[in-house]
Amino acid sequence: MALTKVHIFTLTCLKEIGIKGVGPKKVLLIGNTIKERNLSIDTLEDLASLMKTMKEKAINSVKLEDLQKAYNYAMNIVEVSKAKGIGLKGYYDEDFPESLRKTVDEEGKENPPLLLWYRGDFSITKLPGIAVIGTREPTDEGVFGGKYLAGEFAKRGFNIVSGLAIGCDTCGHQGAMNVNGKTTAILANGLDNKSIYPPENRDLAENIVKNGGVLLSEYPINTSVSRYSLVARDRLQSGLAQATLVIQTGKVGGTMHAAKATMVANKPLYVMLFKNEETNKQEKCLGNEVLHEQGAIYIKGSDNIDEICNNIKNREVIKTDLFD
Repeated sequence: MALTKVHIFTLTCLKEIGIKGVGPKKVLLIGNTIKERNLSIDTLEDLASLMKTMKEKAINSVKLEDLQKAYNYAMNIVEVSKAKGIGLKGYYDEDFPESLRKTVDEEGKENPPLLLWYRGDFSITKLPGIAVIGTREPTDEGVFGGKYLAGEFAKRGFNIVSGLAIGCDTCGHQGAMNVNGKTTAILANGLDNKSIYPPENRDLAENIVKNGGVLLSEYPINTSVSRYSLVARDRLQSGLAQATLVIQTGKVGGTMHAAKATMVANKPLYVMLFKNEETNKQEKCLGNEVLHEQGAIYIKGSDNIDEICNNIKNREVIKTDLFD
């Protein structure tokens, strides 16, 4: 037996009732202990009994009544979320994306999400994915190229993964939907409508769901976006995807977090190189060259899209010439 999503959420809600110290690593330790001991944890009493046997003080000091309070707090959120069409998946669920269990951050440290709130068709997370990311202020060439390439990958069965941000993220989502493809938006906030960020893209979020895509988040309803959650979200984009495509980026910014996480996970990283040299020299595109110098592969046209797709699925990187 494994730790259920409800029990995971209960443990993460301990901090909401004033019990500190049971963070993500501790929750995983509890879950892995259950698997190692081949235990059946069906009730809060079972969970409390197990936690009493563990040596970590932050874990064995949690009382049954603490778990019951956290459970009540958690279940209220689960029920309200369900009424809004928002579901929940846990780390140990069979259909939890295996790639996300292996998520690393830009420093190469394992940092998987324990919970995924979702709205839409969760099954598309099983598709091969490519993250399409970049600046919030792309050039006209970037907008065209981003939508085009996202569409080309989507037509070939890829799930286009991005973060719903203004700019390149929007290009990725729209490019997929323009060809009736699938797209996933990973958000840094709750999935209730008022929490969707940025608010300008709330309609885009609805369209993603209506067109067979899915919204994902680590955060429960009524959680507002923060600088921390935006950075934390970036690792999930590269984590869910088998490769990452940077449309345009400056030398600093959130795109670099996802790009670095891609490289340390030894996944293919592609950056666009534009035919117009003046475009490549713009400040919002200078990060593309930096990433190329660090090992990213330039994409300059569509001649080899089929070959690129096959090699991404086989976890190999090839050089190509796009937009010649």
